[in-house]
Amino acid sequence: MVPVSRPLPGLTGRGRRARWRRGVLRRVLAAACAAGAVVLGVRELRPPPPPVVAVVVAARAVPAGAVLSTADVTLEPVPLQARQPGAVLAPGSAVGRRLAAPLAAGEAVTTTRLVPRGPADGLAPGAVALHVLLADPTAGDLLSAGRRVAVYPTTGAPALARGAAVLSVDPPPDPGAVVLGGSTTAPRGVVLALPADAADRVLAGHGGLEGGPPVVTLVLSG
Repeated sequence: MVPVSRPLPGLTGRGRRARWRRGVLRRVLAAACAAGAVVLGVRELRPPPPPVVAVVVAARAVPAGAVLSTADVTLEPVPLQARQPGAVLAPGSAVGRRLAAPLAAGEAVTTTRLVPRGPADGLAPGAVALHVLLADPTAGDLLSAGRRVAVYPTTGAPALARGAAVLSVDPPPDPGAVVLGGSTTAPRGVVLALPADAADRVLAGHGGLEGGPPVVTLVLSG
């Protein structure tokens, strides 16, 4: 059998109450259609969510000089436009690297916060890596990769360079090592990132014995 549709009770007929109910129903349906149109319009006008990119951030506070482990870093999505310059995008690019500056929890890991893998890694255009010896070997205990120093000759003349970046520091000498040349302490040096002209000034007339590395005095500048 074919089902026969039946009119809704109270909506048919010519009576006043039926006409009133039909009017109310039409107004309700019109309001619902208008509300649906508003919702669809808002969805069309709403801008799409901004693109995001995952960057490596510190999972906890990490001090300067620490070697990053997998427990120290995590990935965090950030808006693409808010990404910091030099932000590290893969944990593998940060794990095993030494920090040149401390990181707070949630802070993005950038290439400038990482100690270069080698003396020439990450040098700015026109800069060179130069190994120099410290006039006072114990001053090496005050230095670390990433620090900025002023370079002075041992004669007390004006600075040969300012704002030089320390790339690496020689390890402390072996207490049992034999010191040659009549010195009471073993030599110790650092590798500096210097503009080429500043490196020329350091090398000119400040070499060590027998043409060795320049011997200079370094002063922390920040």
